[in-house]
Amino acid sequence: MGETKSSHPAIQFKTIPIVPGPLSRLEHIRPSLLEDVIRKTKEELSGTGLDLLLGEALYSERSRLRYSRPTIFTRERYQGDAALWNSIQAGLVKSHAEVDRKLQLDQVIRHYAEEIGGHFDPRVYRIAVRSVPWGFNWLLNAASVRRFVPWGLTESLSSRLNIVGEVPALKNLAGKGTILLVPTHQSNIDSVLIGYVIYLMSLPPFAYGAGLNLFSNPVLSFFMSRLGSYTVDRKKNNLIYKTTLKNYSSRILLEGIHSIFFPGGGRSRSGAIESKLKLGLLGTGLAAQIEGMQAGRAHSRVYIVPMVVSYHFVLEASSLIEDYLQESGKHQYLIKKDEFWQAQKLFNFFWKFFSSQSDITVRIGKPLDIFGNFVDENGESLGPNGTMIDPARWLTTDGELKKHTQRDVEYTREMSIRLTERFHKENTVLTSHLVAFSFFEALRNKYREFDLFRFLRLLPEQRILLFKDYLPIAEIFHRKVTHLAQRGQLYLCPELQNLDTEAWVKDGIRKLGPFHDAAVVKVQGELISSEDLNLLYYYRNRLAGFGLSLTFDERISSSHLGQYDAHGFLA
Repeated sequence: MGETKSSHPAIQFKTIPIVPGPLSRLEHIRPSLLEDVIRKTKEELSGTGLDLLLGEALYSERSRLRYSRPTIFTRERYQGDAALWNSIQAGLVKSHAEVDRKLQLDQVIRHYAEEIGGHFDPRVYRIAVRSVPWGFNWLLNAASVRRFVPWGLTESLSSRLNIVGEVPALKNLAGKGTILLVPTHQSNIDSVLIGYVIYLMSLPPFAYGAGLNLFSNPVLSFFMSRLGSYTVDRKKNNLIYKTTLKNYSSRILLEGIHSIFFPGGGRSRSGAIESKLKLGLLGTGLAAQIEGMQAGRAHSRVYIVPMVVSYHFVLEASSLIEDYLQESGKHQYLIKKDEFWQAQKLFNFFWKFFSSQSDITVRIGKPLDIFGNFVDENGESLGPNGTMIDPARWLTTDGELKKHTQRDVEYTREMSIRLTERFHKENTVLTSHLVAFSFFEALRNKYREFDLFRFLRLLPEQRILLFKDYLPIAEIFHRKVTHLAQRGQLYLCPELQNLDTEAWVKDGIRKLGPFHDAAVVKVQGELISSEDLNLLYYYRNRLAGFGLSLTFDERISSSHLGQYDAHGFLA
């Protein structure tokens, strides 16, 4: 299955057929689906000491509620949570004869299941896929000519989306089994963008796990709660919640409902491609396939399809990297001063994105089976040597096709390793990424005796290089990424096919610069500098993990270029 580039400069959203798909059945089967999730969760937790299980959940939820700051839009949900846990606490201080712990567990699981369970309204979907593109296209044309009332829509959002990779393979496999689409995650904009990309590819709507914080906005909540999204609250880390969420995800996959979730959890705080994935939800694809095969369901196969989204600049970059550097994001899903919730910044982001002639690259990765093997055009698993694999044999233990906890955990762990590898190999390097990386590394080499945090506090006059001295360093890193691309370790955007270093550098600076108040990288006269090293570090991190960084003991200058081979590696 070779790479296919799918661009849509002439697409008019009204002409794209809206494919109903299996998600359209969700609202009809929701009651029975939730009951099945509740039953299954109770069965799994029945062997656990209920006092300890409920006590741990109570402690966890009390801590969460203590530090929550409800808004006018979230107050009702907060009050409902508080009332539930007040009731659980009152019951736990009583004896088993007075309060049935199984009924308390049932109460908690039902509360979580109703919160998680998604809805789908085909009418709302039709409105969304027509109104969202129209709104974006209006803004695009307005920004392009710098006026608010463009008289004609001559350009569409789809023309700014470079949808590349295994598009035909994804569309083909959607008819042979259930798709679990797993994208990288940089911004809350991803949810809207990916939904629109699925529509542009003429695929049916997908269910998707969305952070509960996104439902705090009443407008977003209205649409998202009716577009097939189910809620994922990263702050809830007790066993009851995680088991309920896992069983819901597994159940909708078993129903053949194509799904999306971000395996890295929340947005990447550092700006790097995810290297550690959440195994719980990732393992639901395996669980769904086993159950489907046991029941003899047609099209029981689940296909894992990686997706890598590449932006030149990210709306929430400032607060994300601040959160990362302060190490406050480890157990916190919401970040301080999140730009996504600031209407003016959101509008400003899109205005500058459209007016800067920027674009977004969405790469559909090679589809995998639930073990991490590639699959062919018929959806059959292929081993490392290209031979066909029978999944039933891999899922059979003691002569029986069944779930096996230790085995399945290991399969999921191997899948997560495989998926992080694919995320890196399916990454498209943009000019802005390479400019940020190469300039950051050039500065780090100049101040190689500093640790990272001392380096990020450099004074403005210390963040400057001569542009003519920086260009040879940029050329070194260009050779490095070109070599990696030739080896199939990543992809390069078309602008980086240009061997004119100054041309792609200036393109990267221009596309990196429009949104943030402080210039991430700027050129003035003969000098190149950065006004915000935290942001420079954030965008630099997009290329972390590829083995490109030079050690601080290596001295880089235009007079030392002879020390490197043709690919930019040390000779």
